[in-house]
Amino acid sequence: MSNTKVDVHAYAVPLLHAAKYPSSAVCGVLLGTNTTDGLQVETAVPFFHHWTTLTPMLEVALKQTEIYAKKNNLVIVGCYYSNARTEDNVLPDRAIKLAETIKKNNGDKAIIFLVNNKQFSKLEQDESAITVKEPFNSEEVSLIQKDTYSKVRGLFSSSAYNRVYDFDEHVENVSLDWLSSSKLAL
Repeated sequence: MSNTKVDVHAYAVPLLHAAKYPSSAVCGVLLGTNTTDGLQVETAVPFFHHWTTLTPMLEVALKQTEIYAKKNNLVIVGCYYSNARTEDNVLPDRAIKLAETIKKNNGDKAIIFLVNNKQFSKLEQDESAITVKEPFNSEEVSLIQKDTYSKVRGLFSSSAYNRVYDFDEHVENVSLDWLSSSKLAL
């Protein structure tokens, strides 16, 4: 049986990215490792809030992230997406294409998160604010830390989303280290 384990960073960064840009679609990738049991999703790297379509900038962001991941003994194991509209819970084709590419390059394993845009109310109820979308999920997905929801609530309380930078922001201001968002202090 395949099992995917999700670290608090991998859970928090997509939510913080979405919270920083609540009226925009956002996307990024998930970094982790392949294990014999499945995927271990360690963290996330925010990509875009302006240009969420498949563009040459996506290729640049992916290449830089691959280099960063390799230096940190990780690989790209999936992606995440959040729609601009609160009621929209449909995964766009471009996100599916990105996940298919990741799956092809990652030993036929990948995961894709869709952020539920009503995330704040979900977190208050200790429910997942992220949906793992078909067909990119394992048979079982679990959070590594039992206190993930409370940690993420604390990050929202401290406005930690202001410390998350995506590739769009980096392109506009190169002093903003977008890759460091994956190592956000909890």
